[in-house]
Amino acid sequence: MPIQIVEQQARYLAAENKRNDPDITDVYWFPNEDEVRLVEVNATVPESLEEQIRPFYFRPAPAEQLPAPSGIALIRPNEVRRLRPPAEWGNWDTAVRIEEQG
Repeated sequence: MPIQIVEQQARYLAAENKRNDPDITDVYWFPNEDEVRLVEVNATVPESLEEQIRPFYFRPAPAEQLPAPSGIALIRPNEVRRLRPPAEWGNWDTAVRIEEQG
C-alpha cells in the first residue's frame, strides 16, 4: 500500500482520537507501508509496568475509509522515548509527531 495512504489514515485516526479524547496531548506515527502505527500520549492512562510499548491492533475497515490495519498505543508523557516501541516498529528516531492540521 502506498505510504501516502497509510499516512493519510494515521493523520485521520490521530485527529479523531484527539477530538474524542481531549486528554491526548501528542500523537507519534511510526511510518510503515503495511499498517498504521500510532503512539498517543495521555497523562490520564496508568503508567506502564513494562519497558516496551504494547499497542492494541485493529483490522482494516475499508467501508469506513480505513484500508490499513492499525496498531495504537497509549502512554504517559514521561514514557515518551523511555518505553521501547515494538521491535518491528523501529525506534523513536523514526517517529513523526503528528501536528494538528488547521
